[in-house]
Amino acid sequence: MLKWADQTGCGRRALTTVAAAGAIGLLGAAPASADHRAVVNCKHNGSALRTAIAGASFGETLRVKGTCVGPFTISRDLTLIGVEGAALDGNYAGSTVEVTAKVRVRLTSLTVRNGTGSVFNGQVFGGGILNDAGGAVTLNHTTVRNNAAVFGGGIANVGPAGGTVTLVDSTVRNNTANAAGGGIYLGRDDSLTLSGSKVQDNHSAFGGGITADAGSVVTLYDSAVRGNSATNQGGGIKEFSGTVTLIHSKVERNRAGDGPGSGGGIHNVGGTVTLTDSKVRDNHPDNCAPPGAVADCTG
Repeated sequence: MLKWADQTGCGRRALTTVAAAGAIGLLGAAPASADHRAVVNCKHNGSALRTAIAGASFGETLRVKGTCVGPFTISRDLTLIGVEGAALDGNYAGSTVEVTAKVRVRLTSLTVRNGTGSVFNGQVFGGGILNDAGGAVTLNHTTVRNNAAVFGGGIANVGPAGGTVTLVDSTVRNNTANAAGGGIYLGRDDSLTLSGSKVQDNHSAFGGGITADAGSVVTLYDSAVRGNSATNQGGGIKEFSGTVTLIHSKVERNRAGDGPGSGGGIHNVGGTVTLTDSKVRDNHPDNCAPPGAVADCTG
């Protein structure tokens, strides 16, 4: 069990289903006036999205253009849809996106970059995205890159039990964490699901790609953890007493620097790792550690 931070205690709010207005608007079926109100153009005003988020209705969908300069704080159900290569830039001033309530937030077709994390319980978490109140964050066709923090360089899910992060056809790459979870850090009793997604080329001291704390649940479908590195253990995945399930997925070409037994691919401490039609291969100095910690993983 990790003991770096106490991840308990935050207010809770009732969940409300995110409205489907964004998808309808993209198809052109929404009324023209509603679609006009939902467009946020940051091409000539980088702070426009912060203003729009502050005034958004619960469950609203905002279409985003240009590079929007943050950081951004979200405390209500909200969907952000990028068009024309839109980006959310943290401006090296905190977590690029911080979700501070138990709400549902969806990010679609966006790049999330240049975040440096926010302080939560005395530590710095979530360079790109920080979900710190048990909310549900979903990324669709979104890239989280070039962010840094102490825990969770790309994404951190901490706070009360039950927080979720879901990635669909998304990528977390080139992020750095000083302590754990270069790509993604998952707190106690929270869940992470990847579908058709990649965690690649991230770096940390422990868990270069993903670090999962005690009681957490990690599921990968048709996804890859590739090319990540850890100074110590768990080049691809570092697991502490939780559950990791890989289905039709790959953990490959990751590196750990603490010598034999450091788990270049997966380092599992007291948890359960299940491989279903999945491959852990070409990791250095070994694929899985300690010996026998991951069934059907050798070398």
